Amino acid sequence: MPESIASRLFRGTRAILKYRKERGILVNNIRAYISILRQMPEGNYLIEVALNVQSLKIQADKVKWASQALAIDAADMVFVTTHGIEHFAHTVPHLCDEIGRETRQMAETLHDHIHKPVVNTEHQVALELEHALANMGYV
Repeated sequence: MPESIASRLFRGTRAILKYRKERGILVNNIRAYISILRQMPEGNYLIEVALNVQSLKIQADKVKWASQALAIDAADMVFVTTHGIEHFAHTVPHLCDEIGRETRQMAETLHDHIHKPVVNTEHQVALELEHALANMGYV
C-alpha cells in the first residue's frame, strides 16, 4: 500500500527537525570548546575538555546519520532539494567522518599535552575546531 502524502510529509519534517537539532548541538558544542580552550584550561579541567572534544565524534556521527535519513525521508522537500540530495547523502556524512577523525586526534593531542605540556596546544586545537566549523559553513 503506498504511503500517504501526509505520512511522507510528517516523516520528512521530522527528519529535517532531527537533522537541525543534531547539527545545532554539534555546532554549539564546538563553539563552547573553542571558547574554553581560548581560556587556557589547566589540570583536571583540561582532562574534561579533552574528553569533551573526544565526544564530538559521537555527535558528528549523529549528524551524519540524521543527514543520511534526511536524504531518504525528505528527498523531495525544499530543505533538501535546495542543497541537493548529494549534499545530505554524501557531502555532510563525509564531512562528519572527517570531523570525527580530527576530533579524535585533537583529544589525543590534549591528552599528550596534559602529561607533557607543549606551548600553544590549546590555541592550536581551538584553531582546528574553528576550521571544522568553517568546513560546516559556520564562522
